[in-house]
Amino acid sequence: MVAVADVELPPADSPNLILTPATPEERIEAIRLNSLAWKGPLDVQKYIARENHLLDQKLTRNGGLTCWVLVNRRQPEGRRTILSSCESYRKNAFLAYNGNVEDILTHAVGSVFCRPEFRKKGYASRMIQELSKKLETWQLENERRKRLVFSVLFSDIGKRFYAQYGWVPFQSSHISIPPITNEEHCKGIPDGNIPLARALASEDVNKAMCSDEVINKQRELLRVASEKSPGAKVAVSPDYDHFVWHWAREEFYAEHLLASKMPPAVKGAGVDDRNVYCAWTRVFGETPKDYTLYILRWMYDEPQTPEEEQATVEAMTAVMRRAQLEAHEWKLARVEFWNPTPLMQKAATILDPSAKVVHREKSSIASLKWYGAEQGLGNDVEWCWNEKYSWC
Repeated sequence: MVAVADVELPPADSPNLILTPATPEERIEAIRLNSLAWKGPLDVQKYIARENHLLDQKLTRNGGLTCWVLVNRRQPEGRRTILSSCESYRKNAFLAYNGNVEDILTHAVGSVFCRPEFRKKGYASRMIQELSKKLETWQLENERRKRLVFSVLFSDIGKRFYAQYGWVPFQSSHISIPPITNEEHCKGIPDGNIPLARALASEDVNKAMCSDEVINKQRELLRVASEKSPGAKVAVSPDYDHFVWHWAREEFYAEHLLASKMPPAVKGAGVDDRNVYCAWTRVFGETPKDYTLYILRWMYDEPQTPEEEQATVEAMTAVMRRAQLEAHEWKLARVEFWNPTPLMQKAATILDPSAKVVHREKSSIASLKWYGAEQGLGNDVEWCWNEKYSWC
């Protein structure tokens, strides 16, 4: 790479600026640069190793992840200065509209970064504008729909910046509950009829939450929802590859940060006879107070009677308690899950009466860009299953 001091920076509106997929060497350089923001407790080399490990997962390998760089076209490849960078993740998704449901592809945007010495020059804005256009047809050559229907990103800089370019903020809330010890777990809840939750290994999550039968059932739920209410419904597919990608991250940290000889074995919990399940992952942040067990995805049948509702809440409570115990065992500071439904809120307050829904204003703002209006899908879109599993 060319030394920054030797670079003549073009203005952000220069026709010589292009957004292009990074070469393998530029991808590593982009990772090295953005390590300033995201390496957390890892050193730079381990952070690069983590990113390479994640790239090798089924969700992201073979073009599933594209690293984009904003560069000057006048500089030769191999000597281009990265002015700004980001990534896009190709994901399976669903579109439901007027009683029909389609399997489609979408893209999720992540790792948006502009090096500090180049900030306030408009490069990030130029990159996002170019990216919006690139993604409209990116990797859709073999799809029935040749244009993108929607894309998502999760903003850590609030709600305004990306909204300028069409990524509209959607619900971004969460509930946190504290860990509990094994002794507390064994005591149970006074006066509660709480069942025992079963710990789920990865293969259990796959069977209970990601089988073809389960995915088809969820696809049908979207179809029915699109019959009952106007507007398009979209969702990132909650398939097994998403969970494995998140688990690859936690397993890397367990090995390289915690020096654990065994990767985390428990990947979720469930109550089989009430068909309530969740999958989770452990996130190790900058300091131990940031360590969190995130519930990636909840799955349950919508209750039809008061009795079914009570049974579902009790099962959710049992699952959350198992998550609290897992958080304690891994020395995590909290259990957190995104965009809780009223049933989840009821279960959380049984365990922690002080638990409250927090509406985020700055970090992990779930944002969606809708391209469907120009494809005859109307102006309104509902993002279904807006949960942590779709984060990148």
